[in-house]
Amino acid sequence: MASAYQKPYLDSSVFVSWIKGEVIAGVDRTRIASHILKCAERGDFVVHTSTLTLAEVHKLRKGPILPEDEDQKMLAYFENDFIQLIDVDRSIGEHANSLCRKHGLYPNDAIHLACALRARCDVLLAWDNRFVKAQHPDIPIEEPRLLGQANFGLSPR
Repeated sequence: MASAYQKPYLDSSVFVSWIKGEVIAGVDRTRIASHILKCAERGDFVVHTSTLTLAEVHKLRKGPILPEDEDQKMLAYFENDFIQLIDVDRSIGEHANSLCRKHGLYPNDAIHLACALRARCDVLLAWDNRFVKAQHPDIPIEEPRLLGQANFGLSPR
């Protein structure tokens, strides 16, 4: 079955939800994130994320840092061919600075948006209400969803 996502950018919140096994307000974020990553693994699309994500996933929201072995597994996971990392460089930093000022974004969110725009992604997926509400004219920012793709199990561990 064809994927509804063509060139998605995943904010670190999607990876954190996947690692943490989050179910929030009845939404099984782990299932959705697993599904998106499984679609990428089987070649439906390549997911994009910033090298900033490598730092952000070491600590789960409102929780402890990942144990060393789990952290190493996560870093190794980002070496898969179905994940394209976008480097944070001066150009991204300057663009993010502008996005902060223009859209009232937090700096890390602005870095993710600048990276998604550089990669010409067609959607930026995030579980961050403030970020999703910001919106940008060149790319939709929305919460991840199951969009008709077949569901295959994938877990972070």
